[in-house]
Amino acid sequence: MEDKQKEYYKSLYEKLLSEYTKEELAEAFVFPPDLNAEEEEEAERQLKEDRLKRLANRTPEERVLSGILRIKYQMKEYIDQAQFDQNKTTIYFLKEYLKATDKKQQELAADIGLHVARLSRILNGKERLSLSIAYRLEAHSGDLIPAIMWWKVVQKEIEQEIRTDEEKRKEEQKKVVNVGYQRA
Repeated sequence: MEDKQKEYYKSLYEKLLSEYTKEELAEAFVFPPDLNAEEEEEAERQLKEDRLKRLANRTPEERVLSGILRIKYQMKEYIDQAQFDQNKTTIYFLKEYLKATDKKQQELAADIGLHVARLSRILNGKERLSLSIAYRLEAHSGDLIPAIMWWKVVQKEIEQEIRTDEEKRKEEQKKVVNVGYQRA
């Protein structure tokens, strides 16, 4: 912003402060007065245009940060809902994390001190994400996505497996020799 513009806005702000309180100014800014349909449409267009401009001018670091935060809030929303969603698995969130950080599997594996084959097994559903990997992902995200969130997503998957895997339940029950409690 040019110095002339800064001075103009500063003097405008001081003038407004002489007439209104800071609360009144904030309210007027956040909640504009009633607009007619044409004015509202124009305001929406300007807001959209400004938003697109800001998105286009983000730095690579800002893109990564917003991607990580997006994943964090998706995870939080999923964790807070009671039902299991087969589309929101650890695999899904890990793949989204790879995209958000603009990393390839090999790069992420190297960053978190994991063999690439192990990361591949996790991404292909052959192995669960462990607590130690959750800690590493927490550190890799700059502590933006806590390990507990990764772990809670894993726990939702385990709970669903317990609810639905009757075959495994019967297989494991066959291995029990002495029942600790028998009903009368």
